[in-house]
Amino acid sequence: MPNRKLRIAIYSFVFSALFAVSADAKDTKGTQPPPPAVPVPEVDQSSLAPLVPPTVEGTPTTIDGDRLKIGQYTVRIFGIAAPGISEKSGPDSRIALNTLIASQKVNCTIFGKTPDGDLLGQCQRGADDLGEKQLSGGQAAVYRVGPSPDAAKALDAKYDAAETTARNQGLGIWAKPAVAQAGMQGHAWFTKMRILGFLAFLLLILGIFAISITHISLNRAARRERARLRHARRYTLSTGLAAEVEIIRAGVLSIQERIKEVGPDRPIPSATGAALGLPTATFWNANAERLYVLPVEITVPLLRFHALHEDAVRKLAIASAVPASIIMTTLEKLAEAGKQSVEAIEQAMGIARKVRDTTPPPPKAENPTAS
Repeated sequence: MPNRKLRIAIYSFVFSALFAVSADAKDTKGTQPPPPAVPVPEVDQSSLAPLVPPTVEGTPTTIDGDRLKIGQYTVRIFGIAAPGISEKSGPDSRIALNTLIASQKVNCTIFGKTPDGDLLGQCQRGADDLGEKQLSGGQAAVYRVGPSPDAAKALDAKYDAAETTARNQGLGIWAKPAVAQAGMQGHAWFTKMRILGFLAFLLLILGIFAISITHISLNRAARRERARLRHARRYTLSTGLAAEVEIIRAGVLSIQERIKEVGPDRPIPSATGAALGLPTATFWNANAERLYVLPVEITVPLLRFHALHEDAVRKLAIASAVPASIIMTTLEKLAEAGKQSVEAIEQAMGIARKVRDTTPPPPKAENPTAS
């Protein structure tokens, strides 16, 4: 019980002390002095300096293809966007802008600020509009966000025309990629090779055709030459054989004249029979192995004729022992076979025999005035 009373007394003492400290703090705060008053300018006092200067002039340093550093200001050229310095065509665009400036003074008419805090304006070096020059050289593209400021609206059409010209000419960033150019070159090379291949194939076909025509022509010429030589051999051989047959026929006719007075049943006298003889077939015997060149319509009559010729030669050798009629019949058969052989040769070889006209001329009419 005493401990409980002691705890209550301690808690009461601590609570009283805390309450006293809080009251002192409130009194101290209420006695602090007020802050100093801010001076307010008079109504007719001059206005503050504008945040955006109307113009910026100076010799700039190029940051990239569309930004300049002039003094403390960074100026973004209005209406264009060039590749960043780390992009593919960025260094070329910066070099082109630096070349346009050529370390000369640049005057920029400021239209406002970009979201990044850079000044935005039209920059000129003398009479040259740097934005238009970058566009016409293909070093930048037209870039406008939202409506153009009233002071810059006149530049829109001019900038669009400059970009169109650069696009059509394939300048700067509008040039075809090297890979595409290489592809086009490869395609052009492939097209040329295809054309050359087609021409080579066409020449090959023409060459084969020409060789074939030449070969056919040569074969035809060779065949014609062989035919001419074969015809010449046939003609020479057949005319020689025909001449020999005619000679033998002439001998047959001569013998027939000599024995026609002898009776048919009587033998030829020994004195007369010893003088009877036919010409030999020398040309026939010498060319017997060449008869294959003659057509069959010639060789068959010739073979029959020369068989009869040999038979006639044998019978003439014994003419004094056989009746004259047997000799006469053999000679007639030989003469007829000779005639058929010559006619066959003339017909097969196209030889036209000249027939002597034996018709006597008509008698001359008597001149009535002669008497």
